[in-house]
Amino acid sequence: MSMIGNVVVYIIMTCAVLGAFAAIRNPEEGLGKEFMNGLHTVGHIFVPAAGIMASIPFLSQFIDSVIGPLFNSLGADPAIAATAILATDMGGYQLANVLKETYEGWIMAMIVGYMAGATIVFSIPMGLAMLDKRDHKYMALGVMSGVLTIPIGAFIASCLTLLFNTKVRAVIDTTSSSTYEFALSYAKILVNLLPLLIFVVAIAAGLKFFPKAMISGFMIFGKVMDAAIKLVLVFSIVEIFTGLFSTLFGVWGFDPIMADKEDQFRALETAGYIGIMLAGAFPMVYLLRKYASTPLEAAGRKIGLSSTGSAGLLATIANILAMFQLVRYMRPKDKVINISFAVCAAFLLGDHLSFTANFQPNLILPVLIGKISAGVIAIGLAYWLSVPTALRLEEEDRANGTIRPGEYLEEEGAVMEESASAQETAQ
Repeated sequence: MSMIGNVVVYIIMTCAVLGAFAAIRNPEEGLGKEFMNGLHTVGHIFVPAAGIMASIPFLSQFIDSVIGPLFNSLGADPAIAATAILATDMGGYQLANVLKETYEGWIMAMIVGYMAGATIVFSIPMGLAMLDKRDHKYMALGVMSGVLTIPIGAFIASCLTLLFNTKVRAVIDTTSSSTYEFALSYAKILVNLLPLLIFVVAIAAGLKFFPKAMISGFMIFGKVMDAAIKLVLVFSIVEIFTGLFSTLFGVWGFDPIMADKEDQFRALETAGYIGIMLAGAFPMVYLLRKYASTPLEAAGRKIGLSSTGSAGLLATIANILAMFQLVRYMRPKDKVINISFAVCAAFLLGDHLSFTANFQPNLILPVLIGKISAGVIAIGLAYWLSVPTALRLEEEDRANGTIRPGEYLEEEGAVMEESASAQETAQ
């Protein structure tokens, strides 16, 4: 397992070197642009990570006293409560470490945070902010299918970690040896995921039966979270340079956002480590999209996706924001499928690969397999649960003019022609 992690890291580093040379020649296009984009993500990652990681003392108290007991009552490790709502790379990893009862619970929490936490605290609020209002209902349908596979993805990744006798780091850093062996029964893995299963089923049910209320709730949640994060960040900055709040109130209470003697991996360092790894990960994804896009898009069309829908899946594995920019050009069916896939598979070769490679490199393969497996299963669930509703809503949108005459139809025709051509060739 460690060899696989090392191979992936060296591939990323090779792409980083190629990207740097390309950026010297032209930082505005191609490989050079992706290299620079990776480095520029440090700021975007730092803002939410700093606000959340600074708030860990208060978040840990809340989860420990409110959510943690619910997990404990079902026999689950309270660490997983943290990443059920917080992304691993946005402070969830550190918070789960504070709350953990076992190292196995902490590692499972890390895996869960790549799917549940990333969706709740980032993908849903950002999607609602970036997508056209007419697409919110399709997003809700996609999320409804996608969240149902979060426990499946976490179960697959956890079982692989156990099956491979994986050794993990017992501390939060990027250099220590992986000496602790993940050892947990399959039954205990299921018990740890039981509260999460109840949680995601409740979300899916809410989106199914009360979509407008859930969408409004997500919008409010996203705005409140964004405001709170920025306020905590700016007050932390003021405290660093003036000590104002410690002077006025005698205590600050929030965690530092920069490394100190107590902890060398605060928000700034975590964001920095992710960003410098993304300087190689983004060029790697660019090369995959450039040289492997034809077979990947062909595979997408075999499951009924248009070229834009297929491109969306490729964009998702790097960063969900890239996919969100394409959603307005997709047919409603493709919107739903892309968003359902993204719930678990987003950031697969971007932020999440970077974070794992830095902090738990031996988990790279289980995490990648767990996320992509859940994403593929989500596509199947979307076809079964959500696509029929999406097609009905599309008819209503065409009838009332929300979807303009002819919109999406040209691309749909191209897909049908290509399908027919492929069938003729096969015959």
